[in-house]
Amino acid sequence: MAVGYGDRELWGTDVPDLPHTLTPGQLREELRRRIYVAALLLGLAVLGFLWVIEWTRGGGLGVQGSVDLLLIAVCLLALLWLRLRWPLPAIERTLYAANTVAVTTQFALTRTGSAPDTALLIASTHLLLIANAIVGYLAFPIRVGALLSLGTYVLAVAVGMWALSGRNDPALLLTAARLHVSVATVLLLVYALAWYRSSYLKISGEHARLTRQALTDPLTGLPNRHATYAAIEGLLAQSAQGRPGSVVMLDVDHFKAVNDTHGHHAGDHVLIAVAGALRTQLHATHTPGRWGGEEFIVVLPDLDTAHAAALAERLRAHLHRTPHPGVGVVTASFGVATAEPGDDLGTLTARADRALYRAKAAGRDRVEVQSPPEGPPAMALTP
Repeated sequence: MAVGYGDRELWGTDVPDLPHTLTPGQLREELRRRIYVAALLLGLAVLGFLWVIEWTRGGGLGVQGSVDLLLIAVCLLALLWLRLRWPLPAIERTLYAANTVAVTTQFALTRTGSAPDTALLIASTHLLLIANAIVGYLAFPIRVGALLSLGTYVLAVAVGMWALSGRNDPALLLTAARLHVSVATVLLLVYALAWYRSSYLKISGEHARLTRQALTDPLTGLPNRHATYAAIEGLLAQSAQGRPGSVVMLDVDHFKAVNDTHGHHAGDHVLIAVAGALRTQLHATHTPGRWGGEEFIVVLPDLDTAHAAALAERLRAHLHRTPHPGVGVVTASFGVATAEPGDDLGTLTARADRALYRAKAAGRDRVEVQSPPEGPPAMALTP
């Protein structure tokens, strides 16, 4: 007779919710968004301060004041886009274009003004040039970012040298030339760091892909047998601390007949459907996996025998009432075992396997719970 438990008992408060987690890519994007927000807020404060100074000193808006207002508007627009969660590349490229215009304009403005003010403008514009290169490497592929950084630098230097050549001030021209050379060195360092970042992300992405491939069953997309070992070992570690934990083994009933009657392609679709049922019916803290052939396993941390059996019954009932196209209803048998003191991976899965075979022997399409043996445990199959 199948075991039955209500949803309230199965999904009660004793089963903790798993907090939302971000993938590495999402985490990097979220970090970039927060850095941009902090940088834009700081930039707004600085630009507002400079604009007020320019206004009070010049008695009007002026070209430099107009440039500052343009940058303030761009910063506010970028903050709005970040708030609306717009794609980062659009925000970054807009910032890059606006900064390029600002850098070029500010270098052109060095043609007039007092020597101290011009020297300060040259220094601050070089800093903006470095910041713009960093944004370019974040917004574009490494080669495109390098070409844009080089192009912006050459354009800025050409405009700046043209502007200063009309002042007839050799000392100021020499100061600017020294800054150009120093910033060129810094830009090379920024390129080296961007190249290292690009290479690291490429290598880490490839490593993550190979790791997922090694730990994922290619047919069902579930964790494979090797991947479930870590989940079982974690469950056993929790059990050693006095917390409950169980595993459920399930095997598709009469699967050979499905293959013989409908073909292996239909059999594959049945396995994929069973894997999909495990994904949709299980809690986020549970780990389903393909154990081998038509056999699956579910690792259930923090669930005792009663709750694990209730979950198994829920899965059994779901499979029993879900027909497969061209095949019909395909059932499964379930074996439940709960971790006990002294268990290891082999003894725990062996007890679940024995319970599974009891369910098969009792007529299939049912749930059986295996109690720990009183004597020495039976020899477990090598996982």
